[in-house]
Amino acid sequence: MDRRNAAIPDPVALVPHDVSISIRNVDKYYGGNQVLFDINLDVKREEVVCLIGPSGSGKSTLLRCINHLETINTGSIVAAGEIVGYRMHRGRLHELRPKDVGRQRAKVGMVFQQFNLFPHLTALQNITLAPRKVKREDMAATTAYAKELLARVGLAGKENSYPGQLSGGQQQRVAIARAMAMRPEIMLFDEPTSALDPELVGEVLSVMKDLAQTGGKTMVVVTHEMGFAREVADRVVFMDAGRIIEAGAPEQVLGDPRHERTKAFISAVLH
Repeated sequence: MDRRNAAIPDPVALVPHDVSISIRNVDKYYGGNQVLFDINLDVKREEVVCLIGPSGSGKSTLLRCINHLETINTGSIVAAGEIVGYRMHRGRLHELRPKDVGRQRAKVGMVFQQFNLFPHLTALQNITLAPRKVKREDMAATTAYAKELLARVGLAGKENSYPGQLSGGQQQRVAIARAMAMRPEIMLFDEPTSALDPELVGEVLSVMKDLAQTGGKTMVVVTHEMGFAREVADRVVFMDAGRIIEAGAPEQVLGDPRHERTKAFISAVLH
């Protein structure tokens, strides 16, 4: 939505009750370079959506906009019942203070290409840091939940290991557990296997499959792993040159794409 002074309707009021993320008419510029063009996308609660497309197509930028790591220029994004990065007051959008942006982000976990673990903290300490500092959770309860999460991602017994003592796949699994420790409603994954050696990719995808199949979380995954998208996604969205070109069920987009650009991409990555 345009940031000019005219009064506007509250974007939250326009979102259907079963939608977890609502993206409306979003444009994004870096200086004079437009990288997202009129993006419209709804993600339902507990839906798993995979964003695919060539490098530079805007997938990661869109994901970062959902978490307000990037600011949009026009349009609106509503995630977990709140306008991302803004609040409504008297019919106008006002930017949130950094403290309030942090509170919003607690509802939206994000896993990056790089693991971004603190090297001087153990796996357990990496996971418990944000719940204690941001949400002021009890240390004993936070520690107990962190141990549950480590077991869930297949790392029971690694509580006291430092990142340097773990493989890349293990570090990424710790990063997933760290994002889950905030009990987010939404999980965003930005090419979480792209920095891993090929033999380690499967262990991370296995954890993500488990998350998707046990439900309870809305997931948006930027990925080049077509097998994962085919098996796990409820919907696949193909982006190119900053635009959504095609979206639908995995069997349709990956198996019988309608758009010529989608056909060329799928043919290139599957052969």
